[in-house]
Amino acid sequence: MWFIETVVLSCIITLGWTLMFSVPKRYILPCLLMTACGFGLKTALVYQHVHLVVASFFGAMLASFLGVYFSKKYTLPPKALISPSVICMMPGIAAYKAMVSMVQIGYFGFSDELFSQMMVYLFEALFVTSGLVLGLSIPGLLFYRRRAIV
Repeated sequence: MWFIETVVLSCIITLGWTLMFSVPKRYILPCLLMTACGFGLKTALVYQHVHLVVASFFGAMLASFLGVYFSKKYTLPPKALISPSVICMMPGIAAYKAMVSMVQIGYFGFSDELFSQMMVYLFEALFVTSGLVLGLSIPGLLFYRRRAIV
């Protein structure tokens, strides 16, 4: 039940971003489907104790492959469909906790515990974002390459 709840909430987030990006109405459903598949895969992998960075990579890659498929089907640029559907995977909580730890260091003074906490959250946010970027770039490298790989 919690899995369906989190996927539905991520689709609500995507719905808001599609409205902000002015995605035409007939393309909102493919964006929601891409979000449900990508975020669902990420959530299922995290539940199976796969590291968050790896799970985010595969979730973004699945959403990006679906975005390439839907962009060819509807003759749209793929970024118009992919961008709103991957935003819900951004590491907002880790980045927020890193910033709070940084502010606490400034307010309470330096301590090793706060600094290590800040660095853990900072690197978690950086690596998850890097995993998302790599996952988004894989289908573009495979399908939109003009020269041969070898």
